[in-house]
Amino acid sequence: MREIKSLQIYRGDKLRLARLAKGLSLENVGSVLGVTRQNISKMESGQEPRDYQLDTLCLELGVEKSFFYTERILPVVEEKCHFRSVRARTKAITNMVMARAELLSELISEIESYYDLPKFQITLEDTFESITTESIERASESLRREWELGLGPISDITIVLENAGVIVTTIDGADDKVDAFSLSSGRPIIIRNNAKNNPCRYRFDLAHELGHLIMHDGVVTGCKATEKQANYFASAFLMPRISFSEAIENFPITRGAKSLNWVNITKLKLHFKVSSKALLYRAKSLGLISEDQMRSGYIYINKKGWATGEPSDKDIPFEQPALLETMINGIGLIQWKSVLQKLGLTETTVEEFLPDINMPKNPLRIVK
Repeated sequence: MREIKSLQIYRGDKLRLARLAKGLSLENVGSVLGVTRQNISKMESGQEPRDYQLDTLCLELGVEKSFFYTERILPVVEEKCHFRSVRARTKAITNMVMARAELLSELISEIESYYDLPKFQITLEDTFESITTESIERASESLRREWELGLGPISDITIVLENAGVIVTTIDGADDKVDAFSLSSGRPIIIRNNAKNNPCRYRFDLAHELGHLIMHDGVVTGCKATEKQANYFASAFLMPRISFSEAIENFPITRGAKSLNWVNITKLKLHFKVSSKALLYRAKSLGLISEDQMRSGYIYINKKGWATGEPSDKDIPFEQPALLETMINGIGLIQWKSVLQKLGLTETTVEEFLPDINMPKNPLRIVK
């Protein structure tokens, strides 16, 4: 197992990390200790709390004392993390998700030492500024060949990513302003907000984050250009141009110059397991329908109230990640407790961050 350096000196940045992961402000923590926000700020800058204050902080933040005396192994930096949605997202939510992602990354790094996972080493040769739609198409097709996916619909993108060594999981505590988030520091991680329960949106989010991991490692994302590139990659990866064009030819989605064939659109949506809006976007990108036809379709979708979910979504199974839970339970209860102790985390905190993961438990004993 990887050695984590234990320090004799107090680390104020670990207090800030634990506070942000809990979604607490300086005022929140200050009120618990009965001090001002300025006092907490000084503690986060390196002023060591008194022993009784540390005890209270441990209880409030769900960590052990040792947590404050170990170094940060995998600090999350802006160039290594990518959010799916940026609109209306508050700084507090962003900080909380990033802090939880850092703790999760360290946890995964510890657990990973027990396994031999495939190394995720796929990057686009083009620089961020020179990426084109054609280079994205080629990268998508190349990746499908490398992962032996063929050119048909992807049945379960979660399994595809986990087989490639990407950890897929969900988070709790983030509101609906965060769709998904990926981290390329250490083992690549894609974190999905479990409040979003649309199967098509889930699949597109994962493909979008895969695009970030491939194209934008070391690039600060969130601007229109990087989001557009990731969206285009997701579209190309889920709906390869060759098979998509053939499907459109077999099931035309237009009737004349203006009207759309919604029966066929629904059939193709279920075939590729994407939203109707994503399908229209892909058709327009490949020149199979016009800009006006795509916009007409968007208007129809909004009018029907399908922007957040369509009636046919119920016919698409919701994918469930399994790799992380399998890894955690695979090391056994004793080693699991050892990992938590080494990181200075409590089981309660990890369960709060990862509510969908079943943690190792003490086996039941028969008492006579």
